[in-house]
Parts: sequence; C-alpha cells; structure tokens
Amino acid sequence: MVHDDKALQEVDGDASATTAAEMPAETAPSAPQPSRSRAWIGYLMLFMVLALVIGGYFFISQIRSAQEGLGGQLSKGDQRLLDMTRQITDLQSELATLHSQFATLQAQISTEDTKFERQIGEQSTEINDKLNATKGELEKSIQRIQRQLGKTRGDLMIADAEYLLSIANQKLHLVGDVKSALAALEAADQRLRDSGDPAVFKAREALAKEIHLLNNIEAPDVVGISSKIMALEAKVKDIPSFLPHAGQKSTPPPEQGKSEESGGVLENLKDLVTVRRTDRPVGAILLPEEVEALHQVLLLKLEMARLALLRSDEALFKTSLQSAHDWLMEHFDHDASVTQAVASELSALMNSPIRIQFPDISESLTLLQNIEKLRLEAEKAEGAGEEKPGVQP
Repeated sequence: MVHDDKALQEVDGDASATTAAEMPAETAPSAPQPSRSRAWIGYLMLFMVLALVIGGYFFISQIRSAQEGLGGQLSKGDQRLLDMTRQITDLQSELATLHSQFATLQAQISTEDTKFERQIGEQSTEINDKLNATKGELEKSIQRIQRQLGKTRGDLMIADAEYLLSIANQKLHLVGDVKSALAALEAADQRLRDSGDPAVFKAREALAKEIHLLNNIEAPDVVGISSKIMALEAKVKDIPSFLPHAGQKSTPPPEQGKSEESGGVLENLKDLVTVRRTDRPVGAILLPEEVEALHQVLLLKLEMARLALLRSDEALFKTSLQSAHDWLMEHFDHDASVTQAVASELSALMNSPIRIQFPDISESLTLLQNIEKLRLEAEKAEGAGEEKPGVQP
C-alpha cells in the first residue's frame, strides 16, 4: 500500500514537470512558432499524459479501496479468530473441569466396583460352601438309597432279624413278657440262619446265649395271678358286712329263765333273723347303698392291684393288696368263711413276686447294628485261612 502511494506521487510529479516545461514554451514570445504538425503532436502527447495520469489516479484509488476492503475483512476475520480462540479457551477450561469430574467419578466407580467385587466374592464363597455341603449330603443320600436298592435277600433277612431283636428287648425290659421276647429271639435266629451271611456267626453265638438265659428264667405267672385276683373280685359281693343294715335284723342272744313261749317265737323267726356275736362296737345301721359302696371300694382296690400286676409295678401291687386286706378286715365280718378265704388269698398274693431281674439280651442286637465291621472281620479271617496253607513251616 505504501509503494502504491509513492508511485502515484512520482506520476503526479512527472505530469507537473511536463506541464511546467510546456507552459514556458508556449508563452515565450521570443521563441519561434513551431509548425502546425508539431503542435498537434504536442497536444496529442499532452492528452495522452493526462489520460495516463487520470487512469493511474483511478487505478490507485481502486487499489486503495481494495486494500481498505481487504483490511476490513482481515480485521473482521481477526475478531472472529479472537472470539473463536476465546471460545476454545472456555471450552478447554470446561473440558478440563469435566475431565476432573470424570476422574473423580471414575475413582468412585472403581471403589464401588472393588467393594461390590469383594461382596460378590464373599457371597460366592459362601454359596459354594453351601453347594458343596448340599452336594455332599445328596451324595450320601444317593449312596444310602443305592445301598438300600442294592440289598440282597440276605441283607433283608439281617435287617428283619435286627428288628426282631429290638422288639425282644422292648418286650422283656419294658413289659416283662418273657415268652414274647423268647419267641422274637428264636425268630431272629432263624432269619440269620436263612441269610447265609458268614458275618452273622458272632451274632448267632450271642443270640444262642441269650435264648438259653431266657429259657432258664422262672418268670412270674402274671396270667395266673391276674386270674386269682379276678376270682376274688367275683366273691366280693358275697362277703357280709360287719355292721347291720336295712333288711337284716340283729337280736341279742337269749337269756336263761326265759319262758318257753319266747323260745317258740325265736324258733319261728330263725329263718328271718341272724344272731351274731361280736367284740366290736356297733355304731350304726347301714343302708343298702352304703353296703354296696363298701363292696365297690374293695373291688376298686383289687382292680388297682391287678393293673399294677400288668404293669409289673411290684410296689403298687403289694400296696393295693394290703389296702384291700385292711379294708376287708375293717368293714366286713371276720367270722364269715368267705371273708376268711378272701383274706387268706390276699395274704398269699402279697407274698408272690411279680417282677424279677431280667438278663441283658442286647449283645446280639449291638453286633447286628455293626454288621459291616463283622463282615470286614469275616473277610480278614477268610483271607488268613487262604494264605495259611501256602506258608512254609
């Protein structure tokens, strides 16, 4: 732009010099007048110079306008560039802030992930432990079921014998039923023999000892004693009471010196009147209901003794019989034959033992419950027997 101004100034200077040179030539009076052709050439040259000056002026003006427009455009571009630079700076600042926030959030997420992974790991370990425990239980159950399904006829016989031995122990020690216990032992021995398993040899040995012990027991005759008590209960209604009661008349014995007329009256009434001597005082005359109540109380005491017999409760059995005997002696006639018979029978029953010390018959049951151990011992014994012939002396 500076160079253009200098060129314009040089052109203006040349034009001014040319005009100044020409003007003295035209106005000078002493100079000879040129020819007409030279004048026209000079005018033509002047016109051309003027045209060049004017064209250069317009050209320089256009150049200046173009430069000014270009400068304005450049200024606007710079302003836009500055605005864009400022916006980019702001965006970079926001981006840095977002990056910092993102880093913080990423750290939090990493911490939460670590915590969550730890919890998942702990839960996974616990679940795996539970699964392993459940798996172990299922395997045991499956093995047990397979053993049950794979049992042979001999195994079933042994299981049946074990059940019978358990029943025998219960019958003997809980009920005292020696006959039922002995029958169960013999049935169990038969099952073991039919099983054909060599491992039950020791159990059968113990079982034979237990059967021998039960055969030598003198068990109390529970059924016979119970029958005797029931027979006594049937006699209770015939036992006369000590006190007189309605429907029964009691008179004092006749005195000497009575008239024969009185003796005749007594003879006529002997079928209606019972004369009885007693050393015990007579306090009252009983009603029929009271007499019946006395008989019922005696029946209840006898029934209590029979129930104690069936339960093998010897203490209660003897206590009930003693109570029945005392009740009989207190409220019923001692001189009556039926009273004496019942009292004698009660005394004999009180001296009868109803419970004895039963032997222990649980050895065979214990051996059968450990049948696997017996089988291992039997296998070892068989192996030792097979190796023995091959040993050199």
